[in-house]
Amino acid sequence: MPESCDLPAGSLRLEWVDNLRVAVVAGVIVVHTATGYLTGFADWYYDELTPRELWATVLSFPIVAGGLFGLGPLFFLAGWFAAPSLARRGPGGFAASRLLRLGVPLAFFVVAVQPAADFVGSRTDEVRPTFLEALADTEFAALWFVLALLVFSLAYAGLRRLRPATARPPARLGLVLAVAALAIGVLSLLVWQWWAWNSEALASARPGEWPQGAVLFVLGAHAGETGWLDRLPRRAERRLGWVALAATIATVAMFAALEARDQAAAVLDEASGWPTAAFAVLDGVVAVSLTLWVITWFRRRWPAHGPLIGKAARGSYATYLLHPLTLTSVMALLHPVPAAPEVKFVVVSVIGVVACFLVGYAVTRLPYVRRIL
Repeated sequence: MPESCDLPAGSLRLEWVDNLRVAVVAGVIVVHTATGYLTGFADWYYDELTPRELWATVLSFPIVAGGLFGLGPLFFLAGWFAAPSLARRGPGGFAASRLLRLGVPLAFFVVAVQPAADFVGSRTDEVRPTFLEALADTEFAALWFVLALLVFSLAYAGLRRLRPATARPPARLGLVLAVAALAIGVLSLLVWQWWAWNSEALASARPGEWPQGAVLFVLGAHAGETGWLDRLPRRAERRLGWVALAATIATVAMFAALEARDQAAAVLDEASGWPTAAFAVLDGVVAVSLTLWVITWFRRRWPAHGPLIGKAARGSYATYLLHPLTLTSVMALLHPVPAAPEVKFVVVSVIGVVACFLVGYAVTRLPYVRRIL
C-alpha cells in the first residue's frame, strides 16, 4: 500500500502497480459505502439502512468476497517490494523504514482518525459520544491491514537478519503455489478456532484474516527474491484464471447452500462444523490463484496510466488511511437529503471515491507528511 521506490532490480516505475492500487482502494471505498446504505454486513461509522432485503441478498456475496480476497494483491505486492528494499537497506534499515511508514500512520489513525470518524458518524444517532469517549473505544478497524503489514515486515526483517537470503535454484512454481494455498487453509483453520474470520477481537485487528495475508506476503517476498513473477509463462496465467474461477464458483455454491439452511453466518462468525474446513481450503485456493491472476491481468492489460491516475496512486496510501473519516463526513453531510438509500449509495460512491482521493493526494503534498505517506 505505501508508495515505494524499492522496486525489483532493473525495473522502471511500475505503472500497473499504480493502477492496481487505485482500483483496490476505490473498491474498498465503494464496499464501505454499501455497508452504510445497503447491507449492514459489517459495522460502519454511519448507516442509513432502510433498503429492500433484495439488495442485502444480492450484494452480500460481493462484499464478503471483497473482504476475503480484495486486499490479497496488496499483501503480495508488499512482500514483492519488501525483498529488494531489505536487500538494499539491510534488515535494520528496512525495519526502521517500515516502523516510520507503517507504524506512524497506524498510530495517527488510532488516536485521531478512528475516533473522529466515530464522532462524526454518530451525530445523527440518539447516543452521541464525545471525541474523548470515542477515543476511549478506539480500534484498528480498516487499518488492520496496515497493522498486519507492519508485523509481517518486522518478522521478515528479523528472519533475514538471522538467516540472510541466498541464491538458490528456482523451485517448481506449481509446487510453491500449492504449498501456499495449503498453508493458508491450514493456518486459517487453526486461527479460526480462536478467532473466526469475521471476528472483531483484539481491537478489530481482524486476526481471522491474518493467515491469508501472511502467506501472500511471504509468497510475494519469495517472488521478489527469486524473480519468478517476471518469468511467469502465459499459460500459467490462464491456468490461474481458470482455477480462480472454479474455486470461486465452488465457494459461491457452498455459501448459497449454507444460506438456504441459515448456516452461512455461522461459518464466518463462529467457525463451526465441517463447512469451516471446506471454507478454509477454498480460501487458500482462491486467495493464491485470484491474487496472481489479478496481478498478471493488470501487468498485461493495464500497464500504463496518465497523470490523473498517477496522482491518485501517489495519494492512495493517504486515501486509505483517511477514507473512514472522509467518507463518513460525506455521508453525514448528505443525511438531510430526502433520497432512498439505494440512490444515496450510488451518489455517495461516486462523490466518496473522488473526495477520498482528493483528500489523500492533498495530504501527501504537505511538508514532512510526504516522506511518510
